[in-house]
Amino acid sequence: MRSIYKYLLIILAIILQATLMKYIAILGVKPDALLILVIAFSLLNGTGESITLSLFGGILVDVLFNNAIGFVTISLLIVAYLTGILSKNVFRESTFVAFVFVFLGTILYNLIMIFSMLLMKYELNPSYLLNVVIIQSVYNSIITIFIYRYIVRFNSFVKSKKFFFKV
Repeated sequence: MRSIYKYLLIILAIILQATLMKYIAILGVKPDALLILVIAFSLLNGTGESITLSLFGGILVDVLFNNAIGFVTISLLIVAYLTGILSKNVFRESTFVAFVFVFLGTILYNLIMIFSMLLMKYELNPSYLLNVVIIQSVYNSIITIFIYRYIVRFNSFVKSKKFFFKV
C-alpha cells in the first residue's frame, strides 16, 4: 500500500500533462511527464511495480483523452517492461543511465504509437512524425536530467517508513 503515493504522483503527472505542459512546448512538442515517470520507476523498481503503474496511468490517459482505448496503455506497458528487464545490470540511480533510458524509451513509445496508428489506417506524415519523435526524445531526456534525482529521493522516501499518514 506504500505505492499509493506513486499512483497519486502518476495522477498529478497526468493533470500536469493536460494543463501546464502545453505552455512549455517546443516546436509544438510537449514533454511526456507520464512516460518519464513510468520509465524512472521502472528503472528504479523493476518490472513488477512499473507494469501496474504503467497500466494505471495508461488506462487513465486512454479513457480521459483518447478516442481509441489501448494505444497509450500498450505502449507504456511495453516500454515499462523492457526498461525493467534491461535495468537489472545498470546503476539505477545514475542520472546518465536515466537519460539514456528515457531517450530510448521515448523513441520506442512513439514508434509503437505510430505503428498502432498505421494499423488503424490513420493518415500520417512519417517524416513529420519522426521529427516529433526525435524532438520529444531529446526534450524528455533533458527534463529527466533535472528531475531524476527528485524521483530517486521520492522513491527511497516511499520505500522507507516515513509517512505523514499510514495507508
